[in-house]
Formats: sequence, C-alpha cells, structure tokens
Amino acid sequence: MPNATLIKFGYPNSLIKSYQHWHLLLRPAQPTIGSLILISKEKTHKYSGLSVDALIEQKIVTSEIEHILKSRFDYSKINYLMLMMVDPAVHFHVIPRYENPVEFCNKEFSDTYWPKPPNLTHDIKLEKTYSNELLTMLRTDFSLLNSTAIQTDKKYHRMFTSGCFDIFHQGHLNIMKKTKELCDHLIVGVSTDELIIKSKGRPPLIPFEERISILESNKYVDEVIPQVDKNKQSIVDQYNINAISVGSDWKGKYPPVSCDMVYFDYTPNVSSTVLKQKLNIT
Repeated sequence: MPNATLIKFGYPNSLIKSYQHWHLLLRPAQPTIGSLILISKEKTHKYSGLSVDALIEQKIVTSEIEHILKSRFDYSKINYLMLMMVDPAVHFHVIPRYENPVEFCNKEFSDTYWPKPPNLTHDIKLEKTYSNELLTMLRTDFSLLNSTAIQTDKKYHRMFTSGCFDIFHQGHLNIMKKTKELCDHLIVGVSTDELIIKSKGRPPLIPFEERISILESNKYVDEVIPQVDKNKQSIVDQYNINAISVGSDWKGKYPPVSCDMVYFDYTPNVSSTVLKQKLNIT
C-alpha cells in the first residue's frame, strides 16, 4: 500500500518518474506552473534517516529537475520546501519561481507571490486538459534525458512490456531477459491494484507497491512505471517507445500501436494461472 503522502499527492496517476530511491510527482495543486513533489521511497520520517545512496541520488534527481524545468519554463529561481508536519514521509515541494509570466499551452501564468516566499495554499487551478498536457510533457522530457547517451548496436533503443506480475515467475524473467537483449532501455509497466480489480474483478494477491519493487530490483529492467489503464499508445507517445514485447498468445489481439511488436513464446508449464492452481488460489 502506498504511504499516505504518496496517495495525498495523486500517486500513481501523478507520477512523472520513479528513481531507485525517490518518486517524482506532478503536484496536484500548482502554486506556480511546473510545481512538483519529490518523495523518498525509504521508510523514514527523518531527513537524517535517509541512506547515503538516497542522498547521492537526490543530487542527480534535483539536477534533472532543474535542467528540465529551466529548459521548459526558464524559471527565475527554484524553491525546495521540506514540510513534514502533516505529511510525515520525507518529501520536498519543488516550486519554480518566475519573475515574469510564463507561457504554457498558449496561456500566460504568473507567479502571484514573486518575489515573496511561495504560498502553498495558492493554486493556479489548471484546467484538466492543461494538467494532463503538463504531466505528459514532463514524463516525456524526463524519459528523454538519457536518450543522447551512447547507444549500442541493439535493434531497439527503448522497449516496453507490462503485466500484473501478481506472482512473479520464471516466465516473466525470461521475457525481461529476451526483451533487454533487444534494447538499450527497458521500461516495464506494472498494473495498479485498481486496474486489476477493474479488469479481473478481484484484488491482486500481492499489493502494487510490493509488485513494483520486485520489478525495480530486476537487473534487466531500466525503468518501472505504474500501468493505470490499458492505453498502450499513450505509453508509446509519452515514453518514446520503439517496440513493445508481449507473449505470443497476444498475436492478433493486442491493441493497435504505432511502434513495432515483438512476440515471445511463453515458458512451458510456467504461468501465474498454473502457479495459482498449484497453490489452490482462485
């Protein structure tokens, strides 16, 4: 179960990027355009309780944040506010500040409180269309940060595969391995509890947070994202996917997408259904 702070700030729908030790979210209420929430994955309520690895990664994350927001909105300054009175998980409100109005979707947005401290109760009240566009844009920007890195001679640069992964097994591992052999960057979508309930009529055996942490620890996986719906074309567009890999039983049944499809045969006698039958789980 995601911690209360994550839920309060709209996770997983508001997730921009998941790092090894941090989640970066679009802040639901926007004091200024481009406001974010940076939340630690570690179970501590003290900043001093963070691991050294988390602190090292935080520098990388903040550098990426500042690069993207400067490129997109040319902020004048940026504020990192750590407030852990009501929401105890270690997190920061990332508020870009603007001396002059900034344009987004052909509309100007001003920093009402410039040059005074930001007012977190203030909300520029983005229309849903604008909010969705902002989230999509930032997801794309962050996903492309490493696209200029030296690429190998693999067939694809960025590939995507997804699933419930309710019981992670050898068949899943084989698909991850085979997919990674074809690409430089493998993104895996993990279905949320809500999507599983909607599609299968029952909750998963293993909660979403545990399922996603298993995939994040997999050596073949470069990035893990929540799968909140079945719109695969949206994933292709937001994350610049070159190809999607799935099991061969999806041939002729997978929703149309604008990228290549790669089909792998399933590992014989290994599936979540078989495992559940052996465990007498319905």
